[in-house]
Amino acid sequence: MKYFIERTLAYFIDCFIAFAVVMLMIQWAILSHIREFFGITDMWFQSSINMQLYVLTSISIPVWIYFAYFDSKKANGTFGKRIFKLEVRDNKNQKIGFGKSLFRAILKLLPWEIAHMGVIFPTPIYYENEPAVRIVSYVGLLLFAIYVISIWTDSRKRTIYDQVIGTIVSKK
Repeated sequence: MKYFIERTLAYFIDCFIAFAVVMLMIQWAILSHIREFFGITDMWFQSSINMQLYVLTSISIPVWIYFAYFDSKKANGTFGKRIFKLEVRDNKNQKIGFGKSLFRAILKLLPWEIAHMGVIFPTPIYYENEPAVRIVSYVGLLLFAIYVISIWTDSRKRTIYDQVIGTIVSKK
């Protein structure tokens, strides 16, 4: 149970850092002030494709890169993992390269990407007259729950995405 709590807290710390850097610094402090210069107006955001491209390039990819870089052998773990002395290794107990770490980050954050699609398609929910939660958002939540449950059910305490990629999060 201690491992699960530490891993969960590490993830929350990393999500907070990603939120602070990506959402506050990139989205609000920078992009919100210059996007009209590039023709990105409120009308532009009403297109689901435009909204998805914007979210992908300004939120998803920077967050993937954060997790991929810090969980790879180029660094000593994300800030959350460092606090709890956790690290990502492969099945041969080696630190993973950036490519494998990037693939892991994308799979790890897949529930959030699915949730993004749920609020963006078929039209961005912000522009709906009567917004309602869409089924795709529930799919993202269900996948996240499956990830959490998989840590408890796997004998090596790996999530499904760690099992697929051949990685494990362990104590240093």
